[in-house]
Amino acid sequence: MNRQADRSLNTGTTRARGDDRIERVTAHILANLDENLEAEALADFCGLSRFHFHRLFLTTTGMTVGRFIRRARLKRASLQLVFNRQRRITDIGLDAGFEFPESFTRAFRLAYGQAPSRFRRQPAWDKWWKSHHNHRQQYREAAAMQVHIINFPQTRIAALEHHGPESQTYSTTMKFIEWRQQNRIGPDQGNTYGIHYTDPKNTFPEDFRLDICVSVEDEIDPDNPQGVINKTIPACRCAVARHKGSREHVSAADYLVYDW
Repeated sequence: MNRQADRSLNTGTTRARGDDRIERVTAHILANLDENLEAEALADFCGLSRFHFHRLFLTTTGMTVGRFIRRARLKRASLQLVFNRQRRITDIGLDAGFEFPESFTRAFRLAYGQAPSRFRRQPAWDKWWKSHHNHRQQYREAAAMQVHIINFPQTRIAALEHHGPESQTYSTTMKFIEWRQQNRIGPDQGNTYGIHYTDPKNTFPEDFRLDICVSVEDEIDPDNPQGVINKTIPACRCAVARHKGSREHVSAADYLVYDW
């Protein structure tokens, strides 16, 4: 191997090692958004000097670590506004790191084009989706995941079909939650499933299909305003990998589909 090729190989290996470190630190950030995420402590976490950490984080993710944390906290706040309506907007803003409501409103409007109160009433999911997915980074788990083969039993489900842009899946989720509340099926009842028929990476937005489901014991009344229907997941052999961390990027799914 010549020296030029050797240098290229070493550079690639170093970059891969660096990406693994940044992957681990981003997973740590997303799992600890309520903690005091000091840059120096994050640099220590992945074994880098503060200067090298900042440079590598920017190169890998396309943003500073401060902006990454701010975006992650704003995203969590946006979902709490819609799916945790009993919480006060001021408390959600405080959890996102904003001491004053005015600062939270200003940052939220800049990110999503709506004030928090309006987003809670009528979220503009298309703009929200573009904000978080146009330039999102795809991180893979550094260590290989354990995959188990199981025999999945035939399961009756209540399903709400989503057919259209992936950016509108949260609107479908809101309708499904509304149906569950009306039928007194709480978060601790039944197993929740997302059944994907298409991959949004290689599907036209209008052709994207997904079922949002919960297991049920009995037949449901099909005459409901949300359009929830009964379906059956057939008994089958399944490969299972466990994901732990943010829903921003479910690495277990990518690992199963693209690597395993």
